[in-house]
Amino acid sequence: MSLSPPAREKSRHFTRVCRFCALAAYSNYNKELNYLQDTFIEYMVKKRNPLKITLLKVGVALAGALVAIFAMMVSPFLGAFSFLGVLLAAGALYGAYILITSQNIEFEYSLTNGEMDVDKITAQRKRKRLISLKFKDVEDFGQYKASEHENKQYQTKIIACDHPESDDLWFCSLHYKDKGMTLLVFNASERMLEGLKPYLPRPIFHRLFNARG
Repeated sequence: MSLSPPAREKSRHFTRVCRFCALAAYSNYNKELNYLQDTFIEYMVKKRNPLKITLLKVGVALAGALVAIFAMMVSPFLGAFSFLGVLLAAGALYGAYILITSQNIEFEYSLTNGEMDVDKITAQRKRKRLISLKFKDVEDFGQYKASEHENKQYQTKIIACDHPESDDLWFCSLHYKDKGMTLLVFNASERMLEGLKPYLPRPIFHRLFNARG
């Protein structure tokens, strides 16, 4: 049974609408798939303080406590100004707390599609952006050994790691904005390395990761 011309036109229109909807759905699916395939990795390490910093913390804590005790002892003899002793004690304890916690430092790395932000977090209350870089712009990249960089000329060094002798240290060097030739040292997990590898310059990728197997 053949369709009348108006019916055939409606059928063709319906077919075009169905194709359009299918293409739109496929396009949205691809966009969602690409979004899901985006690389986003966060990694944080805590700086390990050397012995001298630990001793400094102990010294500051003792000094703050002694000042606070002294202030409270003399406060009753100040008469109408006894509140000054209380304020001095409180100020000494608070100052010691600020100085001690200022040595609690963490570094956070945020990797997004070949771009990495490195932040320094002090006492979990202050955040400072140290650098934002694209791995496609790096001139060198590899596992970090301090001895290999002693004689290299860097205008800026950013040592953003838990300890200079950790086993999972990596470095990259690049000309960075107004900082000149810059060295960045950071901790990298295996997941981070897998996430950034596709964005490295091809010669560095082949030299480094092909050699690792």
